[in-house]
Amino acid sequence: MEESMGQRRPGGSKDRVRFSAEAIERRVDEAHARRGVEQQTERLLSEAGEASGEHEDKKHEVGSRQQRRVRERERGKLLERALRLLERDDDAIRQALERRERLDDVLDGSQPGELDELVWFMVRELKLTKALSALAPPETYIDEKTGEEIERRTMYPSQALNLLGIMSRALGLGSGPEVQAKLLTDERWMGLLGFTSQEVLVGSTRRSEELIGMTRDGRGGRFEEAGELGPARARLEGRRGALSSQTMAGHESALEPEKLEAFFNAVVRALAGQGLFPQEVRASLDSTNEEVPPTFGGAGRARRKVKVASKARRPKQLEVTVLGFKVWYLMCVVTGLPVAFAFDRIEKSEQEHAKALIDQGRANLAGHARLVSVALDRGFLDGDLLWWLKQDREIEWYCPSKEKMDVTAEARERVEEALSAAAKKGETALETALRVARGRGKVDLVKRFGVELCERSLGEGRESLVVAGVSELTATDFYGPGGTDSSRLKSKKFVPTALHATVVLRWPDRNPQDQQDAKEHDEESKGPVVLLSPSAKPALVRYDLYDERSLIENRLNREGKQHFALGASLARTEAAMRSATVFATVALMLHRGLELHEDQAAEHLDRRAEALGVLRYRRQMMMKNRGTAIVVVGERYGRLRLQELLTIAGFQIGRPPPG
Repeated sequence: MEESMGQRRPGGSKDRVRFSAEAIERRVDEAHARRGVEQQTERLLSEAGEASGEHEDKKHEVGSRQQRRVRERERGKLLERALRLLERDDDAIRQALERRERLDDVLDGSQPGELDELVWFMVRELKLTKALSALAPPETYIDEKTGEEIERRTMYPSQALNLLGIMSRALGLGSGPEVQAKLLTDERWMGLLGFTSQEVLVGSTRRSEELIGMTRDGRGGRFEEAGELGPARARLEGRRGALSSQTMAGHESALEPEKLEAFFNAVVRALAGQGLFPQEVRASLDSTNEEVPPTFGGAGRARRKVKVASKARRPKQLEVTVLGFKVWYLMCVVTGLPVAFAFDRIEKSEQEHAKALIDQGRANLAGHARLVSVALDRGFLDGDLLWWLKQDREIEWYCPSKEKMDVTAEARERVEEALSAAAKKGETALETALRVARGRGKVDLVKRFGVELCERSLGEGRESLVVAGVSELTATDFYGPGGTDSSRLKSKKFVPTALHATVVLRWPDRNPQDQQDAKEHDEESKGPVVLLSPSAKPALVRYDLYDERSLIENRLNREGKQHFALGASLARTEAAMRSATVFATVALMLHRGLELHEDQAAEHLDRRAEALGVLRYRRQMMMKNRGTAIVVVGERYGRLRLQELLTIAGFQIGRPPPG
């Protein structure tokens, strides 16, 4: 009898071929060619109808004749791609089932389907196969007990394990049991990497097979029968999975920081090479914490103030110790794509990696885009860093000042003086600001005080935004090389560098991120917020460029943790958390990059569809495809309801009528 793959150890010549980069690329192409995503089909058909309608009426066509011809060619390419990739024919599949033809594949139709396309985008469009292969553990390691150098044994190639790491985060899986249940035991996903249905059913090796149904005793030593009341993970039933999540955890724990950073940079440069970033990148710089339990190895420690409920039901503030790590991101605010990242322990200051991130982002964008501005929170307020940004890197910055700074007092005093000079009897300061901002009363505050008052309507039924622009602030001793500790302050020739500010007099619906920033980095802040910048732009423009900072919290930090398992690792070590952070970030980048890529392929035509977030998109696809199966016959496929599929197969469904 021929020995099955489930009864031998992988690593032979045949395994090297099927797990090779070329084999993965071939399978990805095949999966992409037969992928059944109804949403894309509907979009392409809709765009085809719109394109034909545009031929009938050219009067409203935008652009020159040459531009219209280019758009026509692009539409043609799009339709050719649709005919080649999306050959869906439900009726033909029903006829094939009735004739009892051989089926090439039957897949679970309830899955969203975006994972196939994401892997294809990464392998074929971004051409990251070499980068995936280069991200590998060192060939040797040092045994902790003996101190000997030991050659590392690898059962599976690195690119396959790296792809699994990214695919699991793209599905939002953050723990070993989740990865085992939803990815490693799924024939559809594992087939992309070369695993057979038999291997997914019984495993690709016999290793640890004798431990199925076993668990360690109460002292964590010898194995014993789990029994009916033992842990669920020890009573594994059904499919075993092609490999174990512990294999993935061991791989991710062995990856080196330098190689992880090189892989992240390769992904950013590939996205930039696709033209997904604007020519001038406005960025936001922020950090987020990844808190972990006490059993986590290598975690840092930091003190945090939290509110708890007391016996009197009054909130009480306590200082507690939290364990974990910190991740820094530099994100393009237009696309939501990070261009640089850093990973360290949670106690590190905000400014620890700031300069390195700026240079990393500039290098990743080089040749494709240019970093022109960055919005920062109070935690990054350092005169030396801000001076370096503007003078050494020619990057504009926007950052709020702190309560006790002289420049804060100067900006507020200038605004108070201007409002006092323009005030009428019985008016409050805000009423005066609104009247002057609306042009009622000839008061030239710009020449006298260097203050300009502005108002912005936020819609009917809402309070308006009111700000004051203040120019040429001179209480800026902190701003310069070396910050406040520099010897330049003692020089007789020292002249402070002027800065400009936007003082927010009324801030309706102030974003929670800015409130959290003030709470963490400037608890004593009580007056109006003062936004500093070296740029002499209008007050509302300066406000808008700073307000973009909140996008990094929503589009990267929060979305990464909610939908891409950011902050969760398969092993409780610092190295595993670093790898998990990179894979989660890359999964988010690929998801967003694929959206941008498809928009470019469609040439930004109006899709007449609502833009959905990750959670709503997954929920919609799950509800739409629930209870279906994808049947593949040759170059065609059909999506059928399970009841219809079983009925065609000859099964009677439902109870017979009474009597």
